[in-house]
Amino acid sequence: MAPRHIWREVADHVRFRIPAATGGPNYGLLQKVAYCFVVFVAAPLITLTGLTMAPAVTASFPILLSLFGGYQSARTIHFFTFIALGLFLLVHVVMVVMSGFGRQMKGMTVGR
Repeated sequence: MAPRHIWREVADHVRFRIPAATGGPNYGLLQKVAYCFVVFVAAPLITLTGLTMAPAVTASFPILLSLFGGYQSARTIHFFTFIALGLFLLVHVVMVVMSGFGRQMKGMTVGR
């Protein structure tokens, strides 16, 4: 995908120019990047930092404390990852509403 296409897609999303849902998964570049971030970065990171904050886990796996630089660093990373996931959820809900809430809910619940 050319840089101008990426820039146009970013600009359209910032201006809330959301295309209507077509009934099938027609994922754009931003959606693919967001989903990859959530699945491969945020979810593992929030899980590992959450485990790092548990003293029983770090007693068994002290490498986690070294990996994240201590309990406080793990808490900070955990918090900011939580914020990122919360923003992802909020934007996701807004996108569903703007692309046709009734149609989207019908598609998610009954498959039509």
